[in-house]
Amino acid sequence: MRVFLFLDYDGTLVPIAGTPDRAVPPPELLRLLRRLVGRDGLRLAVVSGRDLEDLRALLPMPGLYLAAGHGALIQAPGAPPRVLTRVDRARLDRLTRETRALVAGESGFLVEPKAFSLAFHYRLADPARVEPVLAAFTALREEHCPPPDWELIPGRKVVEVRPAGVNKGTAVQHLLAAWPGAYPVYLGDDVTDEDAFRALSGRGLTILVADAPRPTAARQRLTRAGALALLHRLADEGPAALTKCMV
Repeated sequence: MRVFLFLDYDGTLVPIAGTPDRAVPPPELLRLLRRLVGRDGLRLAVVSGRDLEDLRALLPMPGLYLAAGHGALIQAPGAPPRVLTRVDRARLDRLTRETRALVAGESGFLVEPKAFSLAFHYRLADPARVEPVLAAFTALREEHCPPPDWELIPGRKVVEVRPAGVNKGTAVQHLLAAWPGAYPVYLGDDVTDEDAFRALSGRGLTILVADAPRPTAARQRLTRAGALALLHRLADEGPAALTKCMV
């Protein structure tokens, strides 16, 4: 059996941090990923909302597939990046400027512009200020990046504006098409991973990484510790480690 393993980054491989720059992979995680990349019969892809340059810096290893910007950009080992969607930079840049002006006098809000989207974090903000500031941000989003061409995606203490149709499910399908017959395994913790779970419905193994049950399109659930234990078994045993999961 050949396995294509897809992993989310934030919240799955590393814990959610107060700010994105603090979510750095420890050396033991990098060693684990290198072992997985070197396993016969297995391909490894990290599928993330982060930019490609960010993922390259965090995970510097040959042989790793990367899907950045929630699947807007894909890079296979040894190949140039492939853009799966285009973005209206002028609109996104206007929203970025207006959002920065919105929170200029606030504390704990983080504006994170990306190549294909804009993330607005409020994990460190005063809870009393979150609702009014998010309402103002939503109004700005409606003005500068309105539907149906743009989507507003809620996350864990973050909302993100991205082009409609950009999602991790599309990225996974694109990568799988280049390796026909491979068995897909996807692990993710976030609402954006639900697109991949749905895309793989009835096909392969999808695992929600969460401490408690919640509505999901994934077939199974593991805690983050359980997910890392599964990855260690895959590194040790290869695809045979999935036998107990494929029920």
